[in-house]
Amino acid sequence: MRITNSMVYTSVIRNTNAALARYYALNEQNASEKRINRPSDDPAGTATVLSLRNHLAVLEQYQKNIDMASAALAAADDALGTVSELITSAKELAEQGATGTLSASQREILAEEVRQLMEQMLTQANTEYLGDSIFAGQRTDGSAYVLTLAADVAGPTLAGADVLAVSGDATHTVQVEFLDSGTVGGAADLGYRWSADGGTTWTTATLAAGDTTLTLGSCSVTLASGAAVSGEADAAGQSTLTVRPAALYQGDAKDGAVVRHAGSSPVNATASGVFASKVVVRIDADADLGSAIAYSYSTDGGASWVTGNSATGGVLTVPGGTLTLTAGGGTDLYAGDQFTLVPEEADIAVAVSDGTSVVVNNVGKDIFGGLYQAVGSTQASAVSGGNLFETMGRLVAALETNDMDAVAQCLVDLDTAQETVLRGAASVGARESRLASIEAALVLRKESDTQLMSAIEDADLVTLMTKLQAAQTAYTSVVETSAEIMTLSMVDLL
Repeated sequence: MRITNSMVYTSVIRNTNAALARYYALNEQNASEKRINRPSDDPAGTATVLSLRNHLAVLEQYQKNIDMASAALAAADDALGTVSELITSAKELAEQGATGTLSASQREILAEEVRQLMEQMLTQANTEYLGDSIFAGQRTDGSAYVLTLAADVAGPTLAGADVLAVSGDATHTVQVEFLDSGTVGGAADLGYRWSADGGTTWTTATLAAGDTTLTLGSCSVTLASGAAVSGEADAAGQSTLTVRPAALYQGDAKDGAVVRHAGSSPVNATASGVFASKVVVRIDADADLGSAIAYSYSTDGGASWVTGNSATGGVLTVPGGTLTLTAGGGTDLYAGDQFTLVPEEADIAVAVSDGTSVVVNNVGKDIFGGLYQAVGSTQASAVSGGNLFETMGRLVAALETNDMDAVAQCLVDLDTAQETVLRGAASVGARESRLASIEAALVLRKESDTQLMSAIEDADLVTLMTKLQAAQTAYTSVVETSAEIMTLSMVDLL
C-alpha cells in the first residue's frame, strides 16, 4: 500500500484536531464545572435540565409570594395585637367610669383618654403594607376607616332608621331633646334643645315645618320625613338623640351582591345576604309586584334550576339571602326575565404552591365593626356582632354625658368586641402557620430539584481532572509524534 505525503498530512491533522477537541471540551467543563455546556453535549439531559430550571423559576416565584404574604400577615398580626392591648386599656377606663364615686368632671377626663384610644385603634385598623390597606378587602388604595359621627336615638317613637345622616364634626358628645311632639317634615314647627357640654348648658332651637335637619352647632342630623317624635310633656317618654364619634368602614366585604338584570321588566332589583357564588334568578310567569311571583334559581350558571318557588311582596328567597324587587319604570314582571346576583368580592389570594393560595388581606368590618353601608343600601348602619368602634363611640358618649349605667354596658360590650378582634387575630395566625408549613415543603422541593439538576448538569471534578490530565497527555503525545513523523524523509531511511 502506497502512503503519500498527503495521506500523512491529513492523518496528522485529523488526529491532532481530535486530541485537541477532546482536551478543549474537558478544559471547558473544568472552567464551567458543568458537564453540559451546550445541548449537543447531552440532548436528553439538556431537556431535563431545562424542565427543572423552569420548575425552579416557578418555585422561586412561589417563594416571593410567600415572603410578601408573610410580611402582610405579620403586619396584620402586629396591628391586631396592638388593638387588643388598647381594648384592655379601654376596659380599665370603663371600669373606673362605672364606679359610682366618680364625678362628672372625672368622667370627662376619662372620656378624653377613650377618644385617644379610639383614634389609636383607627390608626391600627388603617395599617398598610407597601402602601396598600390590609383591612379594607380589595379596596387597598384607601383607608379602611374614616372617623365620623353617628347618632343614637331613645324614646317611644323615634327609631335608629329615622336617622338618615349625621354631618359636620364635634369635639364633644351632643345631646338632643325634643320639646314638642309631632312629625318631622310635617306642617308644624318642632321645638328642640341641644347641649355639647354634658347637659350643663342647653341651646333651644326650632325644626321648621317641612324641614328635616337639626342644626347642632358644628354638626347636624338629618331625620326621615314623617318620623314621629315625642316632646318632654309626652307621658310615654321624650325623644332624644346622642351624637357621638364613630368609624365608617370604607372597604368592601364578602356580603351583599350586585344585581344584573337581563330582560324587559321595568323593576329595580337589590340583593342582601352572604352569597358563596353567583345566583341566577328566572321569572317563570308574567306577574306583578303586588301578586305572587313564580320563579326558579340556579347556582351553577343555569346548568340546573331549582323550580317551584313562589314569593310575595317582591322579596325572593335564594341561597345566601334575598333578591328584592321594587317598582322602577313599572311593576310588571315578564316570564323569562333573569336577575344575576354577583357576590361582592373581598379576598386577595396569592398563589403559594401548585393549586394552593392564601388570602393576605382582611375585611375590617368583620374584625373592628363600625358603620358600614352595604351594597344596595341607601345609608350606613352599625355592623352586627362584637362592634369595637361602635362600643368605643358609645363609651365616649356615656362618659361625656355622665351616664354610669351606659358605661357599665360598654364594659360588657368591650369584652365581646375583644373576642371578635382575637378571632380575627387567630385567623391571621392560622394563615401564618399555613404559610410556614408550605414554605418548609417548598424549600425541600427546591433542594430536591437543585440536587437532581446538579447530578445531571454538573461535572464530577475528581473524574474530570483525571480525564483532563489524560487528554492533555494524549494531545502532547500526538503533537510530538506528529512532529517526528512530519520530519521523516526517504533519506532518513537510507
